[in-house]
Amino acid sequence: MKDYPKNYPLDPRTFFGINTMGLISTTAYYLYTAVLMMFITDYSGIYTGVPGKAAAVATTLLFVGRLWDAVNDLWTGYVIDISPRTRWGKFKPYVLAGTFFAGILGMMLFHIPQGISDFGKEVYLYVVYFLFMLAYTIIVTVPLTSTMSADQEIRSKLISWPRITSNVVGVVFAFFMAIATFLGTKKSPNIPLTVDVIVIPFLIIALIGGFMVKEGPVAEGTKPPKLRDIGRMVKINKPFRVNLYFTFVGGFVWALLTATSLYYIKYAFGVANLGIQSMYFGLLTLVTLVGGTFISQKAMKYMSALRGIQLCYLGMAPFLLLMFAINEFQVIHNPWLFYTLIGIVMTLAGAQFVPANLIIMETMDYNRLKLNSGMEATINAVNMFLQKLQSGLATIGVGAALLLVGYNAQTLEKATQVPDSLLQSLGVVLFGLPAIFSFVAYLLTKQYPLQGEARTKMYAELAAKTAAAQKKAAQS
Repeated sequence: MKDYPKNYPLDPRTFFGINTMGLISTTAYYLYTAVLMMFITDYSGIYTGVPGKAAAVATTLLFVGRLWDAVNDLWTGYVIDISPRTRWGKFKPYVLAGTFFAGILGMMLFHIPQGISDFGKEVYLYVVYFLFMLAYTIIVTVPLTSTMSADQEIRSKLISWPRITSNVVGVVFAFFMAIATFLGTKKSPNIPLTVDVIVIPFLIIALIGGFMVKEGPVAEGTKPPKLRDIGRMVKINKPFRVNLYFTFVGGFVWALLTATSLYYIKYAFGVANLGIQSMYFGLLTLVTLVGGTFISQKAMKYMSALRGIQLCYLGMAPFLLLMFAINEFQVIHNPWLFYTLIGIVMTLAGAQFVPANLIIMETMDYNRLKLNSGMEATINAVNMFLQKLQSGLATIGVGAALLLVGYNAQTLEKATQVPDSLLQSLGVVLFGLPAIFSFVAYLLTKQYPLQGEARTKMYAELAAKTAAAQKKAAQS
């Protein structure tokens, strides 16, 4: 048995590392969900003056990128699972490598060479974006965290505090357009330099945190999976399958919110006000995510992870339907009404984070019981793929709404009045579809098998199996 620090995994060194090692992963997420599409459509200089062409390029790139992830995520997860355990552990080396390359490639995405043709710029975007998503995939912080403890309360702390720390990234991105405008001009924000200014310090901190983390003992003694075990897992692990169903459907709520909000804010509250309004929205995102995380961490002492997720899904639907109805009759030009209602939805969305990750870890634990292999990286890769697929499909929804109204950023920014049809089309994607997805996801959670006595029995059997393996190892 390895020598672990006193009070591990809540000792100061490990706790600092676990809180900071995912910062670049969060940064990468914000880059490709909240910034990249608008950068390509409005500020990249690609197909300037050709109505709808830049939007089509961005939509196709992000969607094809998710198809790439369909292959990339699964094989990288399997490769990580079968990798030999090093003196640093199985997952830590991948976290460090993924962090470094995701940071570098993330900056490269926003530095498109301007001295080449528009087609050359497209090729550059595809190559760098595909490599960027590969690096992002192998930052396997959830599998690493799952090895530190099997206790739900400890796990909830290990999950929730990094979530809160990562919202430092959210604070910075709340000021993203304001910073970009300061470094450039109102008409031409300097997005590439802003990305560099944000990514470099977070990259350094994340690498330091990754080196400070010590991988835990929970997964020790389990065997590396064979390729056929993936099929066996899908067949045997019903908790994994059901979790995929409601995670896939419910994840569209947040994906659509992040993909659509900036466009809605830009044209509902005035193009000239985008910098300050995007800052308000970013700060709202921070407050709601932190608040939701605190609420869910406390709630996990009194309810199961599944119940927490169900309450969140069921709570979001009525507020989203209300916003959809308002927007259809009268476009929401009042930012405070918009922020109040969307803030409630985002708080509930943020509260899902802790219970959702606890359920993912439960499916890993179930695998250890039934297959003697957690297959942590494979399960994590599948869940990451769903997040990216959701983001890609959400981008298609936004792109479709923009194409339907003949979106042209240069023309709209000069217009004295933005047509209501644009904002109503965006409202379908921002409010209407998420309301449907949240309710359907709630219905799917009812099929999750690890509830009540079934969950208690599973962990009792797993504890007995682990104790027997440790006794056998000690005797040998």
